[in-house]
Amino acid sequence: MPMPPQGKSVLMTPDPYHTPGYGGYCPQFKYQIGKTFGKTTSSLLQDGNVPSSGRLVLAEMYPSVSESDKLVQQRAHLLKTRTQSWGDQKLVQAMVPGYTGFIPKSEHYFGKRYAANCSNAISDFENDQRKHNQKIQTLRVTEALQSGKMEPSNVEELPSLTTRYRTPLKPIAAEPKPYISTNAHHHSMSPYYMSNQNNKKSFMSGYTGFVPRARGLLGKGYPSITHHALNEFTDDCTHYKQIRLQPVTVDRQESYKLDTQPIYPTESGLVPHYTGHIPGEKFRYGRTFGHSTQGAMNTSQAMMASA
Repeated sequence: MPMPPQGKSVLMTPDPYHTPGYGGYCPQFKYQIGKTFGKTTSSLLQDGNVPSSGRLVLAEMYPSVSESDKLVQQRAHLLKTRTQSWGDQKLVQAMVPGYTGFIPKSEHYFGKRYAANCSNAISDFENDQRKHNQKIQTLRVTEALQSGKMEPSNVEELPSLTTRYRTPLKPIAAEPKPYISTNAHHHSMSPYYMSNQNNKKSFMSGYTGFVPRARGLLGKGYPSITHHALNEFTDDCTHYKQIRLQPVTVDRQESYKLDTQPIYPTESGLVPHYTGHIPGEKFRYGRTFGHSTQGAMNTSQAMMASA
């Protein structure tokens, strides 16, 4: 029995038609009799005199390929055609979960299975490598054509020129000047070189390095402590720079400490159990220790004067 190109038998109702059991609206169906449901709906859908919306109600019989499916197919084809190295090829299409090695660009893919994320990352990396190699090859062909090493007739497709200068470029100076970008990121100034009035002259909490003059400061937050410590250190360094060129003097005035508390008080006696020497105490008796030692120094001097 002959088969049409769509792979459907000639005994079947040709598309489009509604399958038996369809409960939707079909225009002019209630006025048709004598045929099966499929043939009736097929003739009504193909009849130009019957008013219709112009769009088929039934879905396409062949599965449609979405953009995401096309992207998956392209990545799978890219991995299959990936150049195999001579060594152990670790980056393959189906990565086994538990692999702890480095996978380039894997940090940009998440939310799916491990094998799917690895496949997307490896295909993206392989695509970048091929684009990079293609640019290098194009640059080599351009240089060979402009230098005369290669004839244009030997090149299948001439690369497009994106610059008005011919390569190789001729040097215009013996020593090139260093280029300093105005948009380059500049590191912040060290707190040691900031002024004492700058509020940012401190270290953030968690800094584990040495901070001079900070050991004796307590009871405040770490930024506040380091701010005061750095200010004190800066002042000490400034004072040292000012006095380091001054002459050194070794003359120093001796300071004497005056004894303001006499051993023998004049208005009261000594405390009992005093074990020091008391002038003339061994010649006095019949009184308490406090009364006997009252004015002991004056009594001793009077006795020495009378003798």
